[in-house]
Amino acid sequence: MKILVVEDDEAIADLLTCILSNQNYVVEVANDGEAAWELIVVYNYDLLLIDITLPRLDGISLCRRVRAHDYKMPILVVTGRGSGHDQAIGLDAGADGYMVKPLDQELLIARIRALLRRTGTTFQSVLEKGNLRLDPTSREVTYAGQLLSLSPKEFSILEFFLRNGRQVFTYSVILDQIWAYGETPSEDAVRTHIKGLRQKFRGVGAPTDLIETVYGLGYRLKPIADSTKTAQLTSNEATQPIQQQTLSALSKRQEIDPASNDLTTERIEPEESLFVDERPLLLIVDPDRQLAQQLINEAVDWGFRSAIATTLSEAETKIEQDAPTVVLLDPDITHPTTESLRLLAKLSHQTPSVPVLVLTSHDQLTDRLEVAQLGGHSFLHKPLPPAQVLKAIAQAAQQAETAKQRVMVVDAEPQILATLKEFLEPWGLSVTTLNAPQRFWETLKSCSPDLLILDVKMPGVSGVELCKIIRNNSRWGRLPIIFLTAHTDAAIVNQMFSVGADDFVSKPIVGPELVSRIINRLERIKLLQNAAETDYLTKLSNRNKSTQDLNKYLQLANQQEQPLCLAVLDLDNLKQINDRHGYNTGDMVMRQWGQLLRQTFRQNAVVARWESDEFVVALSSMIKADGIQRLTQLLATLHHRKFVAPEQTQFRITFSAGIAQYPDNGTDLPSLYQAASEALHQSKVAGCACIFSAGDSRAILQ
Repeated sequence: MKILVVEDDEAIADLLTCILSNQNYVVEVANDGEAAWELIVVYNYDLLLIDITLPRLDGISLCRRVRAHDYKMPILVVTGRGSGHDQAIGLDAGADGYMVKPLDQELLIARIRALLRRTGTTFQSVLEKGNLRLDPTSREVTYAGQLLSLSPKEFSILEFFLRNGRQVFTYSVILDQIWAYGETPSEDAVRTHIKGLRQKFRGVGAPTDLIETVYGLGYRLKPIADSTKTAQLTSNEATQPIQQQTLSALSKRQEIDPASNDLTTERIEPEESLFVDERPLLLIVDPDRQLAQQLINEAVDWGFRSAIATTLSEAETKIEQDAPTVVLLDPDITHPTTESLRLLAKLSHQTPSVPVLVLTSHDQLTDRLEVAQLGGHSFLHKPLPPAQVLKAIAQAAQQAETAKQRVMVVDAEPQILATLKEFLEPWGLSVTTLNAPQRFWETLKSCSPDLLILDVKMPGVSGVELCKIIRNNSRWGRLPIIFLTAHTDAAIVNQMFSVGADDFVSKPIVGPELVSRIINRLERIKLLQNAAETDYLTKLSNRNKSTQDLNKYLQLANQQEQPLCLAVLDLDNLKQINDRHGYNTGDMVMRQWGQLLRQTFRQNAVVARWESDEFVVALSSMIKADGIQRLTQLLATLHHRKFVAPEQTQFRITFSAGIAQYPDNGTDLPSLYQAASEALHQSKVAGCACIFSAGDSRAILQ
């Protein structure tokens, strides 16, 4: 949890930092009100701790500005002015609490915890999950009564996950929440601390995957049902080897259906068909129950089963109980819409993702862009006929099915095929099974899989022979191939790898092992794709990817007759930093600069690194005057931000920028970029650390 301390007395600021850091809070300090405001608009804070007497902008004015801009984090005023009149002014300005110096440390911490509880940032004083217990007050963590000795960062990471349930968090979000902006860790720091936590879990007999990896996304707290599954086994099952459990499950399947030898790949058990509705589930999240009921009636004809939620909490409960195939969401179910849009982003980025269609009475370009950036599938403007809405929903469901990563399994045993389907589909994978190798080639073409699983021994054509065919084909030669085999002697294993296998799994199949190997392979494919689109150092889009996005934004701006700003930024002193402090320090600056750009331009923007120290920022639905204001705020933030070289030398960085506007300064990307680049050149000639507007000879200086 992150706290901003706004205090101009360095000794008091250091003392508060020490007190709060010892409670495992991430603490950042601003020495005046304006510097604090510049940090607040860029970073997310859970609480502000503000002195009243501050240079440049006093604490009361800062409180009023924070509340005027609708920031909801709690504010605790800490000051030497303790009269009733002063306290009344502070509370009326928007503060949630007021403490008078000198401070009682224990009372200060208790007051902070109370404020965080009151605003919903925390829900309980002691956080528990099964046998895992974390006490923020005593800073103790135990599992089944055994104490875990955690580092401050490990404690903060675990607390962060316990407070946020099953949400998935990317590396960048974890870095933003757990590390202060002045620190410069990489994603490896997150991996290292997660690994350390897992090792300490193992040391006390806890499951090592309490914090589980969501492949291609990041990490989340493992669902309770999964982590307690082992405890629910009978003593006989718990001691039974996993391989035997798998065989047992297969034998039970055969007992249920004596004609199992005649199973087809698409067969559903008769017992299941009596109780399970296999139709895709549509969840309608809309406060208008009458409209929702009309859509439900229409959905029957489109082959959907449906559910209604008229509040956000009801929607979240229904999603937990039965994962929907597609969601229709009116963001106005919450006011403001921040929370409902957060649900949209969560569903769109979880694994497997759920397509979300937004049905709303709003139709501004900014609304559409925000939905698109958060991962919304479609934007529908009310009112619409129910049939038209269901047509869009059906298309989304079909596209979601085709967008899944595809796995093709070839095995002569129908029972194995059915079991693999059960293992893999809950992970969001589309599984095509084939028990007749003679139809392999036509099925491969129609399925177009991302990964292939082959049985080694099959009648007619063996998996080894099929692998040879794949590796000799120019289109499919790089397709990842995993073998299933009951034979693990050296000769068979060597043969599999000699014909081009990527991996093999022994029969009987161990479900978690197979899933892990498949997901790992698919994750590498995603990583390669991401590497082709992302700048490795700043984590911003590269020129290729951003060019595609920019052209889409321009097309939308043209259709909606809306402005768009394109800014070209150049770091002024990167070469001098590299020469004076070394390239490692220069890389550190670039990483922090990339993070600052991402956090400054979160909404309706494309942010990219095009060349060594040249960056491009596109701001949709914004005129140049507003774009210049955003860039000026960024310059001001840098003015107060100190960077530290390894030899502890402090320095600052600045940037120069040129900005152009669509369609005034160009109607396509090349012409806009040219206009912005010429304005950037003017800023360099003018002495750097300034912003020039295309077509204007005057500089905007910080």
